[in-house]
Amino acid sequence: MSPDERGPTDPRTLVAEVITAPETGYTQLPALLGLLDVGDRQVRLGAVTALCVVAEDHPATADYLARRLLDRTGGDQPLEVALAIEYLAARYPGAVEAELDAYNATHEGDRDLGDLTADLGSATLQDPSLGLDVGRTTAVGDATTGQRTDYDPEDVETADDEEDADGTIGDRPIGDLLPGRTDWLAIVEHESPFDHLSILAPRDRRRYGDVYRTLGTIDGTDVAVAIRLLDTPDTDTDAFRSAVGTRLDDWAAVAGLDNVVSLYDWGHEPYLWATTEYTDETLADRDQFDPAEAAWHAEQLALAVSSLHERGVVHASIDPENVAYYGNVLAADDRQPPLLDNVGAIQAYRHVTDPANYLDPRYAAPEFYDRRFGRIDHATDLYHLGAVCYRLFTGRPPYAGEFETIRERVLQAPPPTPSEVADVPSEVDALVGKAMGKRKLARYESVTHLTQEIRALKESLEDDGG
Repeated sequence: MSPDERGPTDPRTLVAEVITAPETGYTQLPALLGLLDVGDRQVRLGAVTALCVVAEDHPATADYLARRLLDRTGGDQPLEVALAIEYLAARYPGAVEAELDAYNATHEGDRDLGDLTADLGSATLQDPSLGLDVGRTTAVGDATTGQRTDYDPEDVETADDEEDADGTIGDRPIGDLLPGRTDWLAIVEHESPFDHLSILAPRDRRRYGDVYRTLGTIDGTDVAVAIRLLDTPDTDTDAFRSAVGTRLDDWAAVAGLDNVVSLYDWGHEPYLWATTEYTDETLADRDQFDPAEAAWHAEQLALAVSSLHERGVVHASIDPENVAYYGNVLAADDRQPPLLDNVGAIQAYRHVTDPANYLDPRYAAPEFYDRRFGRIDHATDLYHLGAVCYRLFTGRPPYAGEFETIRERVLQAPPPTPSEVADVPSEVDALVGKAMGKRKLARYESVTHLTQEIRALKESLEDDGG
């Protein structure tokens, strides 16, 4: 009977048995490796899950698994082979490196893990037979969890360097990706509040660094976790790390608030890292909302920012990529709350690298472009909320064009008018126009006032049936 067929040798049954009883699963390693060749992608993913579970329970099998997996590389290797290798490399780097050296000694040309995993893309690891949800499971604390941007800073020209020292948006390269990121998981697991951390998918390059989709276990409860290995600038200093630590402490202090991504813990060694709730998408991934739905999302965000300000915390970089959603919904029309991500982090990074790496220039307040407009403070969050409201109601950014064009319009032109590009009530024009006032005194006095205006608009739209 073929591995793809149902019956006594059903591969899903085998996978389920190994996952539920990994202590004897090492006897099934040859069969599980064979499942990597079947045509059903879910079966292959399940086999990878089972292989990784066995490796966790029997570390001595890591070198055997690495050897057998490396033998499967080359040619049209299944994506799951590279995924399994990267997982083993994260957990047992010594075993994988030794087997990789042996592999290179007997094959033409040297290979490294980058060669083997370069095409992983957005593959994820889950157990199809058990229906394991590796998105949102159960929260630590009580907060709720993505990411792609609709803007690439490399697509626009940047301003000159002389403003960078003040933290304004200019032209300074981001630090290189951290090398050798395979020896850190045990340290993070030890330092974090979780009893156990299992990486479920390859790293995903996001705004502040590499993110690993992870399953955390605490007191017997499974939690969807993002392990974030944060970027460091080319000239990493104690002052920079201290600044990052201050901002992460601020974020952790408000992580229990509604509509804020939870930050569970963070540390300095071996790299700057943080464990947070896992989110699977951002506002940048979403299409335009209808007016009533847009108003609901705007209200949720405004309430979150108001709570931040009550505790003395400024976000400073609210844009569509820093508004996260859990993803992984049962139905397409399930309503998910928006979550503020990367709270305050830009305040540590904007002085050492181009702020455009962490804030879409099309949403940035005038004070990010010219210090004559004042400091980055609570009023900056008001402007950014107004710009995000523009996106919520119109499906578009408030400004378009290359960097210098955007900069000139932000500093000199009146705020954009939503009704010129979308069918929205006139109240949206007034709300966005005031929130995005160029001078701080022209903006709302507080986020509380803006929240009241949004709520009144929402209730009006609901009364009118949206």
